[in-house]
Amino acid sequence: MRPEHPIVLITGASSGFGEAMARLLASQGCRLALGARRAERVEALAEELTRAHGVKVYAGAMDTRDTASVDAFVEAAAAALGGLHVVVANAGLASGTHKLWEIPDEDMEAMLRTNVEGVVKTIRAGLPHLRKAGWGHVFFIGSTAGHQPYEGGGVYCASKFGVKAMAQSLRLELNGEPIRVTSVDPGMAETEFSNVRLKDDAKARAVYQGVKPLTAFDVAECVRWCLMLPDHVNIDEILVKCLDQASVHKVHRRV
Repeated sequence: MRPEHPIVLITGASSGFGEAMARLLASQGCRLALGARRAERVEALAEELTRAHGVKVYAGAMDTRDTASVDAFVEAAAAALGGLHVVVANAGLASGTHKLWEIPDEDMEAMLRTNVEGVVKTIRAGLPHLRKAGWGHVFFIGSTAGHQPYEGGGVYCASKFGVKAMAQSLRLELNGEPIRVTSVDPGMAETEFSNVRLKDDAKARAVYQGVKPLTAFDVAECVRWCLMLPDHVNIDEILVKCLDQASVHKVHRRV
């Protein structure tokens, strides 16, 4: 049975989509488990949300690339909060814009380990708690890059096509269980994404020049809406772009 205030685990919760989801879901009364490599940021966020909304928040270090780190965080969070109902596999990144034959190992491995392996490890650790609770929802945070590849993004796109495949596979595998599966796949959204990818703040700002992109809260609202729908409704996939972006290669920019 769906709880009135679900317990939600969010990876990569120190900034961007993860932070926005935490803020929005806390305002709805959800209890939260916030994990990120930048532990000090999620711990500060947890204190802020507890003061503002009176909700219980567990926060700490979690590196989704490391099995022991994921398992330890999930078990500690479930023990502290009394279980888990929702897993949001949000942690992800893009590193560089290299052509496929140029990409350094460190960029390739960072994307594949975080965007693919990290998602598997997160869901593998969280799913037993959702089953134990008897009701659950798994969210994958994908990308338009998982629907349409582009130059300079071969490995990143491959990782997000992988997220799409995992979401679709899990939906089939959980059919008949009271656990919903949703993939939220955003296009251009102004967060730290481009700063991390390009390692240059000026270049990152140029990505959104003349465009009104999605915000992190727009994506968080997609998660909130899917979560709050009646239990018999499963939104398999949301492909969400700002109005100015018609496709990966077609963006309207105001001069």
